[in-house]
Amino acid sequence: MKFKFFFVGKIPSKANYKKISHRRVNGEMKPFIVNNPAVLKSQKEALWQLHVQKLSYGLSNFPIERPVKVSLIFYLSGRVKQRDIDNAEKFVGDILEKGGVLKRDSLIYRKDRVEKRIGVKGFPEVVYIEIEELSDEEKLDHEKGRPKFPEEFYEFLKKMKMELPDEG
Repeated sequence: MKFKFFFVGKIPSKANYKKISHRRVNGEMKPFIVNNPAVLKSQKEALWQLHVQKLSYGLSNFPIERPVKVSLIFYLSGRVKQRDIDNAEKFVGDILEKGGVLKRDSLIYRKDRVEKRIGVKGFPEVVYIEIEELSDEEKLDHEKGRPKFPEEFYEFLKKMKMELPDEG
């Protein structure tokens, strides 16, 4: 089954999750780490939006406990061209787990597509998330002990004077 989710709102960077604050202890200012309130606000909003969308699919479909493939499109306003979407991807994985869409975000075995679209008007940021469970055959292919490397990989190993772990 294929699920489509949307999140409209500010996508915090993973680097902004924690914030250092200070408090007075015995007359001295001591640093301590707190969760960034802006991040908590974004997470709360994302979790609510995911919940509303999960209701339309039926809560019995969640959390997904099988490996999945995910596609993400980040629609960003024109002023965030420098936005690093690697960190935004981590935020999406976290909210999919916290929101009970996925049992664990480690079930994301494959990202089919990750795109950044710039110049969207009318919204600060929008994330389009497509989730599809892997078939049994695809799951086995991802979990095999020995991957199928391209021939260039073996040439690279020779140049580096390395060998595969099971070669003598």
